[in-house]
Amino acid sequence: MSMTSLQIVATPDTLNAALETWFIQNDLLGGAPYNPGFDPEKIRNSTVVYLELGEINSGLIQALKTAGNKVVLFHMGDERADKNSALYSACDLVIRNYYFSHIVSTVAGSPKVLWAPNGFRTGVGPRSATALKQADQRQAIAAFLGWINNAASYQGERASFAKAAALCGENLFVMPSNGFADGYNVGLYSAILEDSIFAPCPAGNSPETIRLYDALEVGAIPISLKHDFLVSEDALAAIGPVPFPIIDSWEQLPFYLVQMKSTLSTNPAEIIKLQANCIDWWTRYKQAIAGRISDSIKQL
Repeated sequence: MSMTSLQIVATPDTLNAALETWFIQNDLLGGAPYNPGFDPEKIRNSTVVYLELGEINSGLIQALKTAGNKVVLFHMGDERADKNSALYSACDLVIRNYYFSHIVSTVAGSPKVLWAPNGFRTGVGPRSATALKQADQRQAIAAFLGWINNAASYQGERASFAKAAALCGENLFVMPSNGFADGYNVGLYSAILEDSIFAPCPAGNSPETIRLYDALEVGAIPISLKHDFLVSEDALAAIGPVPFPIIDSWEQLPFYLVQMKSTLSTNPAEIIKLQANCIDWWTRYKQAIAGRISDSIKQL
């Protein structure tokens, strides 16, 4: 199965609501075309990626299979592992966002379930890794634009981050919003992020946030707490440890940023090297995860 003959089937609702459609189509699936619907007369005896952000449609899976297709379910949006995954077994392969060790398995199974990163928001990227602004040319030490008061965040991370952020002073530029992807257009968000050296990435509803991938794509250095998806070889540690800083608690953030500001003044090459390592790692990681997905699809 060639990736060039792959097709992506999705409803207009999914394509309208999903933020990362360019990343999925191009960085993960080799530029496969989107089909906003399924015509059994046109898509037969092929391999089809069924992209779903809402409830998985059993009727669509059955129709795709009846037309002789191999079905790769790309399951988005299951942040808490509380969506119905019973239909995974009806598919030939499952790719899903949000890492849970009891769901994701790269060993032979029926079906095999692969994890894939959320990726960056369309409009924030794609970016050329060679054209990103160097750390010492950026104006802000760190920035956070987003839903800082998310009361439902994983293990209350946004609350602890908010307390720490208030103590960071001029080292952290903060623009709070009133909800997920609410309040600031992609132009403002990306303009500030690409002019910041660091980007704290507190957990939202899940430990894994789009913000982390937005930061990587624009050359900002993410800061995170330790989470399973960051250290699992089935997830972001697939090509080795992540290169960006992982702190023990958000209480450490104010002092960490003070240290980084001092380092920028006394030894900017250290910060520049850290940024370069993150940019290089993210470039290689995108290639690696695309290869893992491609190899799994070819084996169907």
